[in-house]
Formats: sequence, C-alpha cells, structure tokens
Amino acid sequence: MNLIELVREAGVVGAGGAGFPTHVKLAARVDTVLANGAECEPLLYSDQFVMESHADEIVDGLRLVMRQTGATRGLLCVKEKYHDAVARFEKLIAGEKGMELFLLGNFYPSGDEQVLVYETTGRIVPEAGIPLNVGVVVQNVATLANIARAAK
Repeated sequence: MNLIELVREAGVVGAGGAGFPTHVKLAARVDTVLANGAECEPLLYSDQFVMESHADEIVDGLRLVMRQTGATRGLLCVKEKYHDAVARFEKLIAGEKGMELFLLGNFYPSGDEQVLVYETTGRIVPEAGIPLNVGVVVQNVATLANIARAAK
C-alpha cells in the first residue's frame, strides 16, 4: 500500500481540530508543507506535549508528507517559548534537506492556518479557500506523528 492508502485505512484525520481527511491533503501536489505546532488557543498545551514527547515521529511524518506531495520545503512551525521542543527539532532536522524550523511569537492566533501560511510563505489563502489553493499543506504536529505511525 502507498502512503495515501495507509493513512486512509488507519483513519488518520487532522488532529488540529477541523478533522479534515488527511489522505486528501496527501493527494495534492505542493511545494511547501507546514507542521503546525502552535496552539491557536492560549491555554492549550497539547501540541507542546506532543512535540516534546514525539518529536522523532513528527519529523518522520513531515518527511513522508514532503515526499508524497513533492514538497521541497518543510517547516516545523513552533512557538519560540517551547524551548525543549525547539532544541529537539534542531537536533533532529540537522542535515535534513529542505526542512527548517520556523519560530513563532507567543501571540493569538499564531496557530491559525491562514495566518501561518502568510507568515511562513507570504501567500494569501483566498477567501473561502484552503492552503492547498496556494501550494501549501498544513498538518498539525499530532497528525504528522499519526501519519508516521500509520506508515509503519
């Protein structure tokens, strides 16, 4: 089975709140994949926990999504204040072609995907559009970890 089939069979959907079918995003051709590790709501810490405890799976998932979609750029978008996650990702992506860390400020709504697309690429998602419309896939960090698990 290919990655799209594995993800569909495993029932992986977006873990960022919207529940968008992940296999649909994987079928797209894009140039950029964003790993969204910035909680949109100020009192949530689930992304921070996932990044600190499953950073390796997140990077594996990002690598898989980049390969599947043809993306040449993968950004791990993390709030600068998440020092442990930042340190883990810096070590894990050292030498990874096309992967980089994008540090975000601690502001609301830094995790909003349309804001994230603009902040990282300068592209504006059209009204009633989605990031795929501008060549970007946005995956929550927990979704990326789930993609890596589905691929094993």
